[in-house]
Parts: sequence; C-alpha cells; structure tokens
Amino acid sequence: MLDEFKLTGALPDLSAPLSSVTPLMAAIGRPDFVAAAVRFAHALTGADFASLYCEGDRDAPLLMGTASQLGQRRADRAAEGYGRHWAQDRNARLLLGEEGDGDFFTHHEAGDLTSFPYRRDCYDLPGITSRVSLVRRRAGFGLAVSLYSSTEFGTFPRTARDGLIATMATIMVAAERHVGQTLKEAEAHDQDVQARLALNHPSLTKREREVAAMTIKGRTAAEIAEILGVAETTVITHRKKAYKRMNVTSMRELLTRI
Repeated sequence: MLDEFKLTGALPDLSAPLSSVTPLMAAIGRPDFVAAAVRFAHALTGADFASLYCEGDRDAPLLMGTASQLGQRRADRAAEGYGRHWAQDRNARLLLGEEGDGDFFTHHEAGDLTSFPYRRDCYDLPGITSRVSLVRRRAGFGLAVSLYSSTEFGTFPRTARDGLIATMATIMVAAERHVGQTLKEAEAHDQDVQARLALNHPSLTKREREVAAMTIKGRTAAEIAEILGVAETTVITHRKKAYKRMNVTSMRELLTRI
C-alpha cells in the first residue's frame, strides 16, 4: 500500500466554484450518479474512473455504481475483476469495519499489488494505474468513494493528495444521500437479496438472513463458514433453521421465496 491513514480533523476544502458541484448534486438518486461523479472528479483531478461501494451482505461490498470517462466497458471490466478479488483489498476490510469507525484515505498503484491475478483483472486489463479512496465507516454502515487513474493519464502524484481528498469528500457528501435514497428504494422494490429476505421473511434472525443470502448467491457452507468466522456445522444449522422458517427444503424452493 503506497499510502494509508485515518483522517482526523476537518477535511481539505474543495478549490472549485459552487457551479461545478451543481451537476453532481442534481444526479443524486439517478442511475447516472457515478457517471456524474467521474465527470466532476475528472475536471478537478484528471481521474478517469470512479466507483461507489457500500457495506452490503457480509460476504462482499455492494457495488452502487462505477463509471469511466473512457467507456463504460472498461469500468465494468474492472468491477468484474474486483468481484473476484475483493477479499484481497484493504478497502473491503475498512468498509466492513474491521479497523473500527472513522474516515480512511488509501492510495496505491498497480505496481504495489503482489497478486498477479488481482492486478491483471482489476488494473491491467481495464487500463488502470492507480487508485485513491475515501472510506467512511460508521456504526452499522460503510461507504467507499474511489477514483482511478488510467494508463492514458498515468498515476496520481502524491502532491495532489489534498485535492484528491477534497474531491472525494465532496462526492462523499452527495454519495451518502444517493446511497440512502437508492437503498431505501431498493428495499421497497425488493431488489437486494438481504432486503428481500428481511421484507418477505421477517422471522429470520440476522445470522439466518446472512447465511440464506450467501446460499442464494451460490456460496457453499464451507465458504460461508470462512467468511463469518464460524464452524461449518454452525452454518449448516443456521441454514436448516432458515429453511424451516421459510418453509423450504431445497435451494430451488429457496429461490422462489425471495
């Protein structure tokens, strides 16, 4: 990791006119919010990619959106790679609260990654050279705003750190409102697995809901046990209890009940 620290005190002020923030704020709640965020960041920092993740199901951060000035396919390719390698990422642990609450800044370059598959899938193939992130962790909630530089741009210089933090802090203000609104709508429309389970099967305990959600996503009992830090037999017990509460006996039936 090239740079990482917990932020204390006031965040740096944004050196930009208020008019530059207006399109970002106007995009709150819209599908193009992250696209608006990357346009905003590109104008101020040269960033060509942006992503927004929040704490989702226990087994992975929840992608709220990703976009690129250089084509959506490149952003999607990076996100697909991250979906395979997120457990190796420091941000994921910060996002899920493993380092406690607070605001954290992280900055690394592709060359800092020791895992070749992770670097290949998330950086080399989509043409990304470095990433900076502002990770905000509060009790029961996490949100990460990340900006990425492209091979066309080069890497983010360390001298630009305050400007990058100020830019991400501004995006974070809008992102908190955007995610709150989006997740509220997602829950109302049964779009998230755990939200759907909570709405349709309120008798499930939190742990039973977590196990059922991961089962629906194709996780084995052994994989779920490793993620939750419990014995495999404990996972099997929670799964059996969830099945009983939901009145199902198989994965096929489970999928019909969410």
